[in-house]
Amino acid sequence: MRIAMIHTPLLGRGGGERQILRLAIELQKLGHEAEIFTSAVDEEKCYPDMLKQVTVKVIPHPFEKKMPKFLTPLERSKRSPREECQETSFLRTWMRRNFGRQFYTVPYDLPSMLNLGRKVPKGYDIINNHNFPSEWAAFSAKKRLKAPVVWMCNEPPFWFFIPELRRGLRKVNWPVFELFDRVAVDYIDEIIVLSHVAQAYVRKAYKRPSKVVRSGTNVELFHNASGESIREKHGLKNDFILLQVGNLEINKRQVDSVRTLGYLSKNYDHIKLILDGGGRREELAKLSEKLGVKDKVLFLHTNDDEELAKVYAACDVFVFPAHITWGLAVIEAMASAKPVIVSRKCGASESIESGVNGIVVDHAKPEEMARHVERLINDSKLRKRLGENAYEYARNNLSWEKYARTMEKVFEQTISKN
Repeated sequence: MRIAMIHTPLLGRGGGERQILRLAIELQKLGHEAEIFTSAVDEEKCYPDMLKQVTVKVIPHPFEKKMPKFLTPLERSKRSPREECQETSFLRTWMRRNFGRQFYTVPYDLPSMLNLGRKVPKGYDIINNHNFPSEWAAFSAKKRLKAPVVWMCNEPPFWFFIPELRRGLRKVNWPVFELFDRVAVDYIDEIIVLSHVAQAYVRKAYKRPSKVVRSGTNVELFHNASGESIREKHGLKNDFILLQVGNLEINKRQVDSVRTLGYLSKNYDHIKLILDGGGRREELAKLSEKLGVKDKVLFLHTNDDEELAKVYAACDVFVFPAHITWGLAVIEAMASAKPVIVSRKCGASESIESGVNGIVVDHAKPEEMARHVERLINDSKLRKRLGENAYEYARNNLSWEKYARTMEKVFEQTISKN
């Protein structure tokens, strides 16, 4: 098969970026020709080792040459807030003011996505787009190429589910984008999601069914790592370490991890929390100071998988109170043979049998998380059993090879139907 894979700008380290790159690599191993189309690539920040193994074709923004002060997605990602506020061309300022950031700022950039789909050449058997708003590019490509489309929908657009953010111009332009998005999705032949949580989102947004396909992880990389160097480097040799990995965002709910630490620190002096991920730390730092655990919270931002595997290996318990459709970090922690405590509203919790290969807790209940962590602090045999069962589950069910073979079957079935 020749597969045209479409993604929003590949500018950093994230689950979506890792997913499409690993899928392309595994499809190539299975004998297929997979090429990735995107509007920008940061070859230093976005998994450089994986980028070298795949073909990535960059289709620049259609306005780039028409507007002298237009910034490419890569240039924009490197700008400081001060630079972002500097005077720009009248046309660019007018567009941003009247159409909103959804229209003009990556990754919610309608012209960029439509242009990307328009530039995908003929000759592909199937189009496989990942992440919102790549469905807009897939819509544009399908109208030209007449090839079937499989959308790896990690999460539908946020305007379907966060009505409280519809303020100002968003009251006007969000309904417009919502309408266009539904039209574009009508052209999608098959929608793939990572969990039943995501499946419910898709049903609510588009009134359409979807198929659950779990993505994978590099099981042996995470399982074979040692955390001694991390503990020694940060002076954590004699501490009990909690870990949460992921960008510092509201829906990842690192605030609950900090509050969990606050409860535990009243009775345990040797417990520490590592938060590994990019994003704003100010709110979390203020909360940890308010709770009296500022010296017990360590912020990291790991830049490569080998180092990340060491961070997982260094922890005693992995916590993930997030409200998201999947949660690749949970699977990586399971591959590292660590006991995991996961929110019921996290899609990855569907891979956990509570009390067997992990623990599932009610959402936004740091007190409940703290009780389970305390139990694990005092029961090393339970920690070991949960971790070993987690590893076995990841090894048997959540490899990248298995993910690619399942997607291969989906592609073949979709082509056959069309």
